[in-house]
Amino acid sequence: MHAMTVSSARTPATRAPDNELYDRGCDLVEAATAIRRVADAPEAVRAVPAVLGCIEAALRELLWATAALEQTSARTVEQGSGSTDSSAKPRSERMQIGYANLQTALADAERASAAARSLAGRALGAASAA
Repeated sequence: MHAMTVSSARTPATRAPDNELYDRGCDLVEAATAIRRVADAPEAVRAVPAVLGCIEAALRELLWATAALEQTSARTVEQGSGSTDSSAKPRSERMQIGYANLQTALADAERASAAARSLAGRALGAASAA
């Protein structure tokens, strides 16, 4: 198995940040789809614990990414809330609750992935020793 590394093949060049962010989101979906397609191949079993480790790391990165997205969104909402729109504050509070719920779910999923990786590693190790 290869060590898990973050690819530096694509670096943010002089692209607009909104395009770069959207493209990275599309890359995420593409990677998840590719993992799903090959996950049920019997020959892939040796990679299961490693891929669960990758999923765990990706969830941790997504947790940090959502925190940054929340800050970016909050700054934009704050800058635009100078108006007399009475629905701006409740809308902003709902957005913050949504981000908090997402971050909790990602943290829970990261821990679940770590547990699954550990359990799969032990089960597969015992199966190959038998």
